[in-house]
Amino acid sequence: MIILAAAAFCFDIKISKADHGEHSLRIVVADDVLVDYNKFLADRDPLEITTFDGPHSRRDVVEVVLIQQALQKGGWRGDVTLISGGPYARMMQMIADGDADITGSSTWLRDIEHRGDLVAASSVVIPLGRFEAGFYMLADNPNRLKIRNLRSLQRLRGASNRNWKPDWQALGKLGLVDLIHVPAWDLMVQFVAEGRADFLLAPFQPGPDMELVVDGVRMLPIPGYKIALDGSRHFAVTKNTPYSGDLIVAVDQGLSELQKIGRIEQAYRQSGFFHPAVKNWTMIGSDGFGQSNILPQHHALDQDNSMEMQIFSLRDRTGRLYPEASIFDPS
Repeated sequence: MIILAAAAFCFDIKISKADHGEHSLRIVVADDVLVDYNKFLADRDPLEITTFDGPHSRRDVVEVVLIQQALQKGGWRGDVTLISGGPYARMMQMIADGDADITGSSTWLRDIEHRGDLVAASSVVIPLGRFEAGFYMLADNPNRLKIRNLRSLQRLRGASNRNWKPDWQALGKLGLVDLIHVPAWDLMVQFVAEGRADFLLAPFQPGPDMELVVDGVRMLPIPGYKIALDGSRHFAVTKNTPYSGDLIVAVDQGLSELQKIGRIEQAYRQSGFFHPAVKNWTMIGSDGFGQSNILPQHHALDQDNSMEMQIFSLRDRTGRLYPEASIFDPS
């Protein structure tokens, strides 16, 4: 396990509530999130941050700040170390195994409940119905501005991860020309950059253009359309340590305090996740536009863990790992 944040933050601030624990905690964070978190922090103390906009701000980055502030407000006095977790599925396994104590970014409730004997859910941080995402394409892709109806949207190829079940299922209902399983976020960006996929889903970003920049790749959302992802989001807490019960109490107490002062809503708004500019955009809801014929294939694949790190297209599973150029036709 790679320790990417050697410096720990000691929560020894005296507060009026009872202390809940003094154990050192391991907060597991996705690799790309940890990189952007450190850039966003820019040597600031995460416990002192009160504004969440600026360079490298995004939903999962500001959540790493929020969970540390929640632990402080909840009375946890132990040191905290951020550890690299790799892909989403691996981080959830680390929580289940007790190799990490809590996720640094929120996770879907359904994924926590799937491992309910080993993983507990914090109180809700993103309520049901409030998780909206954009269809992000290359900023200079001329086809981005030609999407004016469902038919033209369906002619695109999406890159996603089958372990991100709300994303995968929502996209599966659209009847896209193709949906490609890509196991890592940075590789999804590469697929879009190289024309192997037309778009990926991402939360809306701060700023009027909602521009998303990853490793120098500039992406913008398809204007006028957004998609709803089913489910609520929570921090995942291991049940596999002697102090797990105290930890969940401290987290929930701290999140309640942050909710009372409006800190969580503020963080999501300033990071662009709750973006006012998309309020009147057409919502593609969880009921979608009818089932696509790629969903039954997905259910069959879901049992095959050997394909976890493979890239495959659900429209052509005979070996086309790298699709050809886009067949986009806006008519």
